[in-house]
Amino acid sequence: MKRVILLAALALPAWTEGPAMAQRPPVESLSIKDLGLGMPKKPETPFEPDWSVEAGALFLHRSGSSSVALAATNTPAEGDLRNASDLGFSFEWGPYVSLSRRMFNVLQAEILYFGVYDWRAASSVENPAGITTNVFDAGGVDFDRLDVRYTSRLDNLEFNTLFPLGGKLNWLVGVRWSVLEERSTTLWDGRDNGLGSGNDFASAAAWADNQLYGVQLGIDGTLWQPASRFRVDGLVKACVYTNRMSAGRDVTGTIEAFASDRRKSTRMAFLAELGLMGRFELTQHFILGAGYHVAWLDGVASGFSPLGGQRLSTVLFHGMRATIEARW
Repeated sequence: MKRVILLAALALPAWTEGPAMAQRPPVESLSIKDLGLGMPKKPETPFEPDWSVEAGALFLHRSGSSSVALAATNTPAEGDLRNASDLGFSFEWGPYVSLSRRMFNVLQAEILYFGVYDWRAASSVENPAGITTNVFDAGGVDFDRLDVRYTSRLDNLEFNTLFPLGGKLNWLVGVRWSVLEERSTTLWDGRDNGLGSGNDFASAAAWADNQLYGVQLGIDGTLWQPASRFRVDGLVKACVYTNRMSAGRDVTGTIEAFASDRRKSTRMAFLAELGLMGRFELTQHFILGAGYHVAWLDGVASGFSPLGGQRLSTVLFHGMRATIEARW
């Protein structure tokens, strides 16, 4: 009897667990897919910054003045000893800064400023055989030395709006304000005038201020992106300006036929600009950039225009730009 009771006690737990084990769901094994190993990651949401600040420097060269014959010899066949267009500028640097804001997930508003403040050129020429000039009537006076100094300054401010064109390119529409200030000093130094009062000479301090206001159209965006962190951007702009010019000269010296003069006028001017910019993304918030820009400005007065009949000239700017951009 004791043996029967013992066997029943041992069999009871197994009998009660049987139905429960039959109802328990089978254990599923984990697969490589469940662990996410070897499977492609889900695409990350692209970073779309609301604000962007870009700052850096421009290193620009500008072309010289329009042609004004400042000095010649008494032998016309020898040509000009010095022409205003002979004075060449070197590369000069200036600041570049822009602030942009993304709006409505489509438009981008941009404020942009750059300037180059200190282009300088100088030249001197001596000719004991005698120097003449067509800038003024010297009344038969010969000079033996010419000294020329030339400076130029450019300021540029833009307010632009960009909106999608297609792909990674954007239309650009904006207003632009530019100032080109030109200064020149020219000294024709002469010989003893035989009157006991020293040498004949003439000195002209000339200037031209170009105040340019206009509207511009363009295309801006990414042209090529061979890697996720590197791309090449391009831009093209065309601007039609109203140029409010003031120009003149202050004259001193012994040449009575050469007098001071001041004039103001309003003309149309045109600007075309092209640029390529390589950009490397350090992080999603910081980008390094370097590139080349060229701009062609037509219909402006130069620092020698007051010496050559108020002629308008064309100026070419070109050079490098290096920046760092912060986005958030």
